[in-house]
Formats: sequence, C-alpha cells, structure tokens
Amino acid sequence: MSDVLTAALPPGARLRSELDLGKMWPPFLVWLAVTGCTLGLGWIVVSGQFFKLIINSTCIVDARGAVLGRFHCDYDMEPRLPQILLWIVISIVTLGIGLLFYSFRAARGALQATEVEWM
Repeated sequence: MSDVLTAALPPGARLRSELDLGKMWPPFLVWLAVTGCTLGLGWIVVSGQFFKLIINSTCIVDARGAVLGRFHCDYDMEPRLPQILLWIVISIVTLGIGLLFYSFRAARGALQATEVEWM
C-alpha cells in the first residue's frame, strides 16, 4: 500500500502544519478548566479533540509548497464511550498512570479516523 502512495506523490512532497498559536489557546483553556475540575481525568475527554485539531490543521504539499491534499479527521467520542469509561477506571486505579497510555490510544483512534482530501 505504501508503494502505491509514494508512487502517486511527487518527489519532495511533505506534510505541513498550518496550526498557529491563536488556534490553540481556546482548546488549551478548555483543557485546563476541565483538568482542574476533574483532577486530571478530563484529559481522557479532551485528548482526542487535541489530536483531531492537529490532524485537521495538516496538509500535504509538493516541493514548491502547493497544497496537494488535506487531512480530515472525523474522530468522535460517542462510539468510544464504553472504552472511555474503562480508561477512567484504569486511570483511577493506577493513580493517573493510565492517562499516559490512553494518550497513545487516543492518538491511534484519531489517526484511524483520518482521511486525505486530495485537491
């Protein structure tokens, strides 16, 4: 599969993030408030949205900088609710160490919910 993708991309194609600091402040403040109110367990809810924001701000550009495509992440928490409840229990039992492992799980879920929209 990767051979097909690299054959379709021109030489010098790369990923470019268009995320700027101004877009990060509102989600960061929400995360800060949720984390303070939930003693850290809010990270389970907010982490997927952070990854979604980063992925949705990424595009594929050619060597000249022209946009070839954009990533679109359709990550949603509702179908993952039973899994999230399990991770909340794991995080409580492990005194927060489970949150570190859940971050990787959320990143994986966000990447699996991502498509490339070609221009």
